[in-house]
Amino acid sequence: MLRKILYVLVTWTCCQAIAWSNGVSGFVLNDNFEPLPYATVTHPKTGSWVIADEEGQFLLQTYVVSGDTLVISRYGYRDQLLILNSATQVHITLQQDVIAMDAVEVQGQVLPGTTPWETVIVTETDRMSSMGVYQRIPGVLLKTYGGRAGISNVGLDGGQAEHTKIVLDGIDLTNPQNGQTDLSGIPPVFFQQMYQSRYAGTAFGSGAMDGVIQLRPWFNRSFLNATTGSFDFKSVAIGYNLTKNKKALQFIGGGYSSVDDYQFTYDDTTYNRDNNNMDQTFFGSRMQYRPSLKTIVKSSVFISKSDRGVAGPISFPSPHAKRINALSLVSASLVRLLPSGHIRVHISHRANNEQYTNPDLSEHSRHEVSAHTLKLNYNQRFLKQLKAFTALELRSEMITSNEVGNHNRTLSAVISSLTFTVLPSFFIRPNLRVDSGASFRETTTDLYVQTKVPVLGSIRGRMGNGFRLPTFNDLFWPTGSYAEGNPNLKSEQSNYFSFSMERNFSNGSQVSLEWRERRTKNLIVWTAGDDFVWQPMNVDETLRKSYSISFKAPFITQNLAVSGYLTGNEMNNLANNKSLPYVPMHTGQLLLQYSWETSALDIQTYYSGKRYYSRHNDDYNLIDIEIAAFANVSLGMHVAMPGWNGLRLHFTIENILGANTSFFPEYPEPGLRVNGGISIQL
Repeated sequence: MLRKILYVLVTWTCCQAIAWSNGVSGFVLNDNFEPLPYATVTHPKTGSWVIADEEGQFLLQTYVVSGDTLVISRYGYRDQLLILNSATQVHITLQQDVIAMDAVEVQGQVLPGTTPWETVIVTETDRMSSMGVYQRIPGVLLKTYGGRAGISNVGLDGGQAEHTKIVLDGIDLTNPQNGQTDLSGIPPVFFQQMYQSRYAGTAFGSGAMDGVIQLRPWFNRSFLNATTGSFDFKSVAIGYNLTKNKKALQFIGGGYSSVDDYQFTYDDTTYNRDNNNMDQTFFGSRMQYRPSLKTIVKSSVFISKSDRGVAGPISFPSPHAKRINALSLVSASLVRLLPSGHIRVHISHRANNEQYTNPDLSEHSRHEVSAHTLKLNYNQRFLKQLKAFTALELRSEMITSNEVGNHNRTLSAVISSLTFTVLPSFFIRPNLRVDSGASFRETTTDLYVQTKVPVLGSIRGRMGNGFRLPTFNDLFWPTGSYAEGNPNLKSEQSNYFSFSMERNFSNGSQVSLEWRERRTKNLIVWTAGDDFVWQPMNVDETLRKSYSISFKAPFITQNLAVSGYLTGNEMNNLANNKSLPYVPMHTGQLLLQYSWETSALDIQTYYSGKRYYSRHNDDYNLIDIEIAAFANVSLGMHVAMPGWNGLRLHFTIENILGANTSFFPEYPEPGLRVNGGISIQL
């Protein structure tokens, strides 16, 4: 297999003349220094272009050098020419001008090495590793269930996975059956950026109590990657980008396999983790079309199919269980640009077909779950000091299951937001969302205030609330096998408050401090009654207090970048005044990135403090995982050979110290992992 992969790589490379670059990323702002959506960023030398998203973010992955020019354009604004220097991350401001004018050549504001705190750019070595890239977001808890075949999800600030939404290209990935998103079904090669917000309740409604993580799909990338490594891991992915005039098409496909049977130690006894294999294939396609200055059309398709063994927990292994899951994601949007705003129509479809079999217990379950969403946005700037946003949303969720049964529900929402710019450096944004359905009505609010203070930098304050509807499993799980659903459940509720400061320095350094407090009630918890039947109940009320300190700086030289964060969590169940289970008291991350010419070395250390794994959290159930700190080393190297400019070799080592990184004691993780790979960029 490996020999065939290498043969394809050599043949491909000999036929291509390739240049490699990470490209340029940044933000497009209006003259009020607010994000300007849907501006077009063009690189005239190569003809590559990309459209900024609704937050004004863009990532143009093409070959660029110092002195190259970018053209930034948007209907209703003056075109701008930006001459690049050594920086690969830029902030660009456009001046409103309804009358068409010639392009204005400016140097622009270039901020070397800066991106907002919420943004993580996914590197080539990130795509080779497991799910560690998510740990680069402050406050994120990555929850894994043993190896690559196990389910993976995330929570923010010690919250549950059901309280954090994951969105890919505007598609809500939440499974209506259990309220979670299995990240193992979303290959990192599908996206190139991650953007997180802890206060997205008014934008995304149910399930965004703690926030949202948006995954930005790839743009303008043509490549061929191949990787092999520990536990018989193999991966191949190919992507192709075609840009012509007003159209841009991108395709990606591939797959990977892993045996992932490994040894682990539990209670001083060594065991084999069997039936942990996984095979996955995936395909993606994106289209962007600009038929006129005022109109943008986008569409995307993502398909993933996995066939994996289900090893089960240590105390109850399932050596012959299998799970097959097919996930399909489709979206399309039409944007009509206005001189001072835009109208956007967005439709999306999410569906998964999951089959679970365990011949040892004669179990066979089948679940077909789908969700369809239609969203209409209207964004208009009426005055320099006032901007309005209004949206209508319709969502339909359905399940066909041999266990849960056949059910559906229709949800609707009205969203409204006003931004008042009191001073150039001070604005207030109140947000309101009203959700309704057959048996519920929820109102979500959010008030956001931001100002700038000399020396201190940007100061932000926020307060509001969120909610989460019961899932299909919560409501309709059938009676039997010592479990049953509860159709009388109420929605979970939360209230939050936050305060933050962020300081940007002229050399690209950033420092951010944030304090957050959340109070939740009516939390849905499955509990066993006197008859030993487990049933979900609205029983818990919690108080969570968190802080985070983040920094990013070019250190010593421009070749060496350092970033990291430290978070602290104080989280109690108010019913029994006990700490919440599985929530580390402290987490931290330190990332060192050293680059020279076209090569790079990344050293990442992630720390997780002690935590409890029981709702009782007495001394017996306390797990001290302070030793679970680990270093993730990634190496990317450019091979300078004539005609081989796009060839890169990759090498990663995960968990160098061999620490116990298991999130759940019953689901052990493998120790040291070594991966090696090759990539070709066109």
